[in-house]
Amino acid sequence: MPKNKNLSNLLPLMLFIISLSLACNSGSKPTDTPEAPTDQPKVKTGDPADGNKTYQTKVKVKTPDDKDVVEVKIDSDPKIEFGGKVLRGETKGEKRKYTLEGGSQTAEVKAGGADGFKVRTNDGKLLWKVKISADKIKISDNEENENAFEIKKRDDGAKIERNENKLGEVKFYRDRGKVKVKDASDKELFDSNTEKYSVAYGVLALGEIPEEYRFIIFAELLSRNV
Repeated sequence: MPKNKNLSNLLPLMLFIISLSLACNSGSKPTDTPEAPTDQPKVKTGDPADGNKTYQTKVKVKTPDDKDVVEVKIDSDPKIEFGGKVLRGETKGEKRKYTLEGGSQTAEVKAGGADGFKVRTNDGKLLWKVKISADKIKISDNEENENAFEIKKRDDGAKIERNENKLGEVKFYRDRGKVKVKDASDKELFDSNTEKYSVAYGVLALGEIPEEYRFIIFAELLSRNV
């Protein structure tokens, strides 16, 4: 019975090889499943603190009863739509000229740095000077910024003041993707469903600034991601 004897001698070795193979297989990782594509569209936001995201290029503002106030597009030169009118900005050299569609030029803004800009008439007369600093925006009708409107930045929006008198406020509701503008008595004036949390919305509460210039200032501030 030599064959059976040889087989019995091989049996322990075969069992060892099988057990070793099972142990190796049990420790191996399952085949990886394909990962979901990571090249997803970038989230558009208006928070300048987040430098890794692109900025929202269209803002629409309404009244609390859902009436359109103004829509601003800032993907290139600003386009402003309000009251059935279209106001377009066009950059020429160092200036951006604003013209009513089907009409004439209404104002111009000299291209400048992040510290501010001036809105002028076609012949160069100063209309509004806008000064931008880290904590506030000052808007006045004179070179010295006297008697200026001030939009003072806060974490949740901004206070709107003039000579330390409260005129209103801007409130950010990040959990709802909304910005609201209120007057001095906390009455809601405007709102926007948006993720562009900009203190520029405070300009909308400045009724002393004529509508066209108010919206130009608003658009210019949005384009600077203030």
